[in-house]
Amino acid sequence: MNNSVGDLGTDACSPWDDPARFIVVPVAYALALGLGLPANVAALTVFVRSSGRLGQALRLYLLNLALADVLFTLTLPLWLTYYLGLAHWPFPEAACRAAGAAYYVSTYAAVAFAVLISVCRCGSVRGPGPSAAGRLALRRRGPARAACATAWLAGLACAAPSVAAPHALLPGPGGSARCLEHGWARSGLAYATVAFFAAAFLLVLAAYVSLVRALATPSGPGPAPAGPHRRAARTMVLGLLLVFALCLAPYHLLLAPWIAGQESAVGDDGGGCRAASTLDVLHTLSLALLSLNSCLDPLIYCFSVRRFRQDCWALSCRPGLGHCGTQGASFVST
Repeated sequence: MNNSVGDLGTDACSPWDDPARFIVVPVAYALALGLGLPANVAALTVFVRSSGRLGQALRLYLLNLALADVLFTLTLPLWLTYYLGLAHWPFPEAACRAAGAAYYVSTYAAVAFAVLISVCRCGSVRGPGPSAAGRLALRRRGPARAACATAWLAGLACAAPSVAAPHALLPGPGGSARCLEHGWARSGLAYATVAFFAAAFLLVLAAYVSLVRALATPSGPGPAPAGPHRRAARTMVLGLLLVFALCLAPYHLLLAPWIAGQESAVGDDGGGCRAASTLDVLHTLSLALLSLNSCLDPLIYCFSVRRFRQDCWALSCRPGLGHCGTQGASFVST
């Protein structure tokens, strides 16, 4: 996840040597931490308390997606320290491995849960049909639990490069220590994460197209408007698709060519600072966009889960205060 732009170290560089890396990324991480963490903790609490008001499968997927976003934001204080320290890791090597693993596990588990939510929402609208067996299975409690476990395992698999790197910390100039700068990028496993994301993106896109076609097909002799449940399902999947396109796709489109450039440049850094290449800057900006994913997921809940905002507001109310509104607001049914 950490892009390497020469031998950047605490004694050799200033933030203006690479402002994209040392200014834009910390600002994006601070926004994701300040906005995403409280929003996702509130969403997680709402979903935990929503037993019986959401379909069991959808509730599990949403709860786990919020949990993955919370885990992602909890790694950001460590990475903020790293970037604000100009690529110097002041913590033990075990913390570097753990932070990298948690970053990737949460990112790619969230990708998997977005796919599961999209397929589940598609199945709730399209209903039974010749190709609906898989969609309907993912709406049952047993298969949903197995799918959640598989999603977390997929995240662990995508984190394998950072865990298996021979040396998580590499020496930099001026006695600095760089965390996961080159080690994982040389691994072919990094390319598998690109394939994993591409497959996930295509599945979410297919779910959205299927939803649009289902909503455009009249259910009777005359055209009938889509009900609130069907519109909410379409809104949720569209929101996930936009998050994929805006926050996740740029990073994965640039990852393969950036890694190829890094592999060819290993050993040629020469010490000190050097100007970031165009590819380095684009990769850094895509890393900042990636972190904003955790801020946008709660917005999707606000616009696609009925009464979600009211339930979040109710979390701040003291028991017994009548003006706080009614607890137990209803969610979209599945």
